[in-house]
Amino acid sequence: MGNNKFLSGVSSALIGFGGDRLTQSRAQRSFRRIWEQAADLLSARLEPLIDKEFRDLPANEVRAAVDAVRTTFDNAELTEADLFAQDLDAGYLERFLREQDPTRKERAGLSGAGGLYDLLLKQSCAYLIETVQALPIATSGSALAELLGRDRQILDELAKLLERVPIRRGEDDFELNYRQLVANRLDHVEFFGATLEESSRRYSLSVAYLNLTVSGDFRLPNRVTAPSGLARVDQVLASTDRLFIRGEAGLGKTTLLQWIAVQCVRQSFSGRLEPWNRMTPFFIPLRRHAAGSLPSPELFLDEVGRNIAAEMPRDWVHRRLRSGQAIVLIDGVDELADDRREEARTWLRSLVAAFPRARYVVTSRPAAAPPTWLGGEEFTVAELEPMSRADVPVFIGRWHDAMRDQSTRTSERQDLDECERQLKKAFGEHRHLRLLAGYPLLCALLCALNRDRGAELPKNRMELYDVALQMMLERRDSERRITGTLTLSRTDKKVLLRDLAYWLIRNDRASAPSERVRERIRKKLASMAQISADAETVYRLLLERSGLIREPVEGNTDFVHRSFQEFLAADQAVENDDIGVLIANAYTDIWSEVVVMAAGHASVRQREELLSGLLDRSDGDFHRDALRLVAAACMETSPELSPRLRHRVREATAALLPPKTMEAANVLARTGSFTLDLLARSTPIEENEVAATIRAAALIGDPAALSLIARFKKDTRNVVAMELFRAFEQFDPLEYTREVLVGSWHADTFLAVDDPDFIRILPMLKQLKHLSLAFAQTDAPIRLAFVSQMPALTEIDLVSGRFDLSPLTGLPASLTVRISPQVTVTARPGFGPTLVQLP
Repeated sequence: MGNNKFLSGVSSALIGFGGDRLTQSRAQRSFRRIWEQAADLLSARLEPLIDKEFRDLPANEVRAAVDAVRTTFDNAELTEADLFAQDLDAGYLERFLREQDPTRKERAGLSGAGGLYDLLLKQSCAYLIETVQALPIATSGSALAELLGRDRQILDELAKLLERVPIRRGEDDFELNYRQLVANRLDHVEFFGATLEESSRRYSLSVAYLNLTVSGDFRLPNRVTAPSGLARVDQVLASTDRLFIRGEAGLGKTTLLQWIAVQCVRQSFSGRLEPWNRMTPFFIPLRRHAAGSLPSPELFLDEVGRNIAAEMPRDWVHRRLRSGQAIVLIDGVDELADDRREEARTWLRSLVAAFPRARYVVTSRPAAAPPTWLGGEEFTVAELEPMSRADVPVFIGRWHDAMRDQSTRTSERQDLDECERQLKKAFGEHRHLRLLAGYPLLCALLCALNRDRGAELPKNRMELYDVALQMMLERRDSERRITGTLTLSRTDKKVLLRDLAYWLIRNDRASAPSERVRERIRKKLASMAQISADAETVYRLLLERSGLIREPVEGNTDFVHRSFQEFLAADQAVENDDIGVLIANAYTDIWSEVVVMAAGHASVRQREELLSGLLDRSDGDFHRDALRLVAAACMETSPELSPRLRHRVREATAALLPPKTMEAANVLARTGSFTLDLLARSTPIEENEVAATIRAAALIGDPAALSLIARFKKDTRNVVAMELFRAFEQFDPLEYTREVLVGSWHADTFLAVDDPDFIRILPMLKQLKHLSLAFAQTDAPIRLAFVSQMPALTEIDLVSGRFDLSPLTGLPASLTVRISPQVTVTARPGFGPTLVQLP
């Protein structure tokens, strides 16, 4: 490789990125050493390529091609702006270099070596992009100096990254460039936090992601659990080509689709999902098309690949779809206005009809699309579930892992260790935190607030959003001493943002053209004499500094999280005293959450008017149940209410009982103990009513709910069984087992456990026949010693985790143990039960 000439040239150019931030010569030498070692890694990857494909090329022509590539890099004078300008796109970098040095092959006299020059340049760009992401080029001086002490770790990680980069040639180049773009764009989660440097405001989705739970009527092949109606989302993905996922705000619908896309392009799927590694993902957030036409296949790259779309081979998307090598990820049916959802369904039906071999995953909030919305297209329907009591500590751990992964200082990583320990302890001790933490969005907020504010954690959802806004609008800049020519107070920012949020809600919009947003700000500034700046300046400040709005595509603006848009819109509606507007629109899915939050923002008079109006209208309205559910949900956010009106809401709520749907159960559970005694007085008869009653009682989580749930433990219907098992996760496992499961017909038949702490209760279930164990990977394997105390057990399904099976030695062969591919077995029994390894 000519003593790494051209790669050392690249190394020298890139040293300028971070070297000027280091003031100590020792740190500068360390930085240069890391880059030079990175060049050695790149060279080691390229040498076999030359030996294999250009072995007949004379040595002097190989050297000439290598020198020409080195010169192209040297002459380009690369900067950070060049690399980051186009989302770290290898294709863009290659074009940039060729434009800077367009006649290099001719001037170097390359003939037969011209192909080697092209291949080396193309492959070096791909490697370089991975290197830039792995090495510390965007870190402040003091932090960078400390980070350089971890050079071996950095280089080991880089070596792993380079192993994943395929050779680029021919028509496959576009596919590879697109895959790299998808990974770079989607493998992150937006971060909330005041104490972080700008480079750490986003963290790796791959590190932080938690495999979510879904419920539904699944038909999973080779399933290693009984059909309880619950499964991890990856199990369901492996069982269907068309999946419709419904979930409330904050449950992680968008994050799930991003994770699927990143896993595909990184070829990280395993087991039954391994074929998905050959899929090309197309991520289509419908909010980007709220005001325009829904995209045809040739426009599927608009979200991620718009910068390389002009290079796309003819009919490339169509060919991927038609061959069955594509997965279309359609996010947010609820982000479209109500009158456009039928258009979206027609568009989706036409896609499925035209490309039936492609895979599809669609998401929506439940209120926007019923389970049957895509029934004619044979979509499997899955309902995203809140994280279980066992999931939340895992999520907290992964959140802190992701932040440690971004951290540059030893002291900062130690602080994160302590924050994680404190939050897990608080979660175990405080019920109100457990209720909030079931939603990944709110759990991430709690993690950020715990890190930022220590022990002062919010007591409810309204306080959580309010404190988060304070953190983002004020404390981030003031505590980090960020100043500029324009300074807006927290109140100024909030006034402008809530006006924008309410304007979007009133117009059934999830986003708007940026020019319209600037015009909205200009009109609002006319009444804010304390701000002398123009609308463009104010808009740029809000966009760059608030953390609440963004331009996902050039020329279009939206809120980063819809929950904050609803919170701010509710505040503006109350400020405008638009109580009548809230009442008139409360039954719609666009407005219902705004109304619930408005009850929390409102004065006593406004709240009384709002709830009275909802109940009055419900008496003779076609949307009676929807209006009464909204009124009941307002009890969660209402800090004060007259006894008379509280009694009216109770009566209206009682008329909804027993709940008939899980959506109703979830809403009623938010009201807490307000609804629990009403549930206890109701008499559910139908299977769905009993199941929804158990769901509501379990989500309320009060110890008094145990006696209510125990009433149904002899019910033999399958849906009821599913809810009894789910409720298990909301209570102390020992108490729940004693009160509900012991003597339960269902617990004698089947039990699924996903928390190792619950193992201690299993010996109490002497009649249990079928047990399923699904655990996260742990450092120490789970020993199955407890099985010897369960004489009726005939089937054990090991779904995931690490297990020591040696305690099963000597147990009867009539005991069958099924082992899924996701399980690690550290020790097997010498003889005894029948072991079945599933494919």
